[in-house]
This record gives sequence, C-alpha cells and structure tokens, in this order.
Amino acid sequence: MNPWPVPVSRDRLGVLIAAYEYELGSCFRCTRKGIQVTRFGEIVSEEGETPLYGCRECVQELLSIHERNVDRTGERPRIVQLPRVPRE
Repeated sequence: MNPWPVPVSRDRLGVLIAAYEYELGSCFRCTRKGIQVTRFGEIVSEEGETPLYGCRECVQELLSIHERNVDRTGERPRIVQLPRVPRE
C-alpha cells in the first residue's frame, strides 16, 4: 500500500526500502501510530511469534546500522522480504 507519493533515493538502500510493502499501522521502534509501516522482523519465543512493523525512517535507520556492521565485519547476511501475513 502506497497511496502517497514518497521520494525514493536511487541508491541501493533507497531501492531496498522502496521494495517493501507498506500499510497503515504503528511503528515498533519509534511508536508513532497511523503511519505507513512494513513488517521487518519478528520476536520469537516459546509462546509464539510477534511481528515487528516499522516506518520508513526506522527501517532506513536499521538498514543503515546493518550496512555499517557489514562494512565493519566484511560479512553480508542475506536480506529477504518477509512473507506478508494478514493482520487480524
């Protein structure tokens, strides 16, 4: 879902962020509500799985942290789009 035009940078990070599917919701990281968010991970415990949704700005920051870690360690883990699971 992307009903609003959002400027996207053309670098690798911008293209990656634009590839996510967004919907209205709450950001796990900055706690803003009623904004465009995408599922970027989950917390898994013995009780089950809790999906994590983040806004564009927070996803960009998390990806930047990831890129800095890759530069520091020289290892690049695989990045994949998580399958869409409808919210209840």
